[in-house]
Amino acid sequence: MGLDIYAGTYVRYYTRNWKTVNQQFCEKNGFEYRQIRTDDTPPPPVETVMPSVKDWVENVIQVLHNSGVPSAEIWEENNEKPYYTAKPDWDALDALLLYAASKILDKSFPEDFSKNMDIYEHPLMKEIGKCERVNGWSLFKGVCHWIPINDSIMFNFPLANGVNADIAATLLLKYELMKINELGWNADRETILSWSETEGYPNDAAIKDGKIECVKSHEVYDTESLAKFAFSILWEAVEFSEKERVPIVFDF
Repeated sequence: MGLDIYAGTYVRYYTRNWKTVNQQFCEKNGFEYRQIRTDDTPPPPVETVMPSVKDWVENVIQVLHNSGVPSAEIWEENNEKPYYTAKPDWDALDALLLYAASKILDKSFPEDFSKNMDIYEHPLMKEIGKCERVNGWSLFKGVCHWIPINDSIMFNFPLANGVNADIAATLLLKYELMKINELGWNADRETILSWSETEGYPNDAAIKDGKIECVKSHEVYDTESLAKFAFSILWEAVEFSEKERVPIVFDF
């Protein structure tokens, strides 16, 4: 399964009223698009999702207030607000985690990143897993949902669809990205946003005569380039989340 990043309302997310970058590409170029999901049941209607999600948001905020987070405020949920999406895929995200671990631990990272590499077998990830300095980091805890509240918290709570999940605040993710940038690149915003276009995966395919043809199959990538690519996407997702006051979701 691939990894897409979605920033938008939960109502649009659950009703699948959004299109991945691959879907947008296929529609733009006249290609058939097929999305394979672990749950291939049709999405529920908005009339069912809307009240359920709004009740869930109110419940989450009330629980946070009762837990000593008075700054948490209800955000608007509907089926019309704009959304942001991009596709770093797992290798780029894992490369970013490996890069971040190396900077936090002040150790070198591997220059090459093998396709579908299991980073959790790498010594850097085994060491960072025991590092107290990242105990509160959502990226190293496997969080896949960030909500737009003004507090750097992380907690476990059932989602609106009933699935139990680790949830964090967008503000916490922003802090983690700023720290990674501070320890590593120390790049400005313009440079960071450019990486989603200039860094990442080498081209494996091209469009020729209206068809997608394989040019070269890469099995090894540049670790730092992948890390910059994923970092740029996450940075833009955080900016969008803050501007529109919407959650961020890792979709896979």
